[in-house]
This record gives sequence, C-alpha cells and structure tokens, in this order.
Amino acid sequence: MKSLSPIAGKTILIIGEADFLSGDAKAAFIARQASVTGPIVVSGVMDYLREGLVFDAMIIDVTISDEDMLWMNEWLEARQIPFVFAHDERFEIRPGGFVLSARPSDIDAMIAALFGPDSSYYH
Repeated sequence: MKSLSPIAGKTILIIGEADFLSGDAKAAFIARQASVTGPIVVSGVMDYLREGLVFDAMIIDVTISDEDMLWMNEWLEARQIPFVFAHDERFEIRPGGFVLSARPSDIDAMIAALFGPDSSYYH
C-alpha cells in the first residue's frame, strides 16, 4: 500500500550547525517516512554536493551568511531542487518563515512548501 505522506521515501538534506536539527524534529520527519541527512555545516556542503549526494529537498538554517545563502540558492534553483530557509525553535524573535521543530504545524508547513501541489515553490 502506498503511503499517504508526501515525503515518504524522500531524502531531506539539512544545512546548519550540529544543534540546528533537534532529535525530536528529526524523529518527526522519520515518522512521516522521510530520510534525513545532516545537519551538515555550510563549509562542508560543497564537498557533499561534488560527491553526488542525492537528496530531494533541502532545509537551510537562515542564520548562514548571505554569501553562502546566495550560492546555495542559485545552485538549488538551477537544479530545480525545492528548498526552504528556516530557523530553529530556540529563536526568541520569530519574524516569520519556517521553524524547524517537531511541532506538527511546523513540519506540515515545510512539507507543503517543499512537496505540495505547487511544485514551483522554491525559496
């Protein structure tokens, strides 16, 4: 029987510091039958990409440098790989955007943005 989860069988690459992805958030993605790789720090991302790491979408820590944000944005858009920028739940100020937490509403919002019916949705 086919899973109803839109991320079943998908691999999501997480870019950020080691503490960017909590164990609970990772478990929430896995419970929806996704595979999670990372977090990988920005300085090591290019090595993984050169090695041909296969993934279906990327979640990027919004606190990375503007320069890193720009080249990743261009790289991903050129390959039509969906991605979102997010911050973890430790941020006191939430100006908007995605939150990488285990809360179902946060996970569902990212899933909809990455794999929803509007597949042209790239951030």
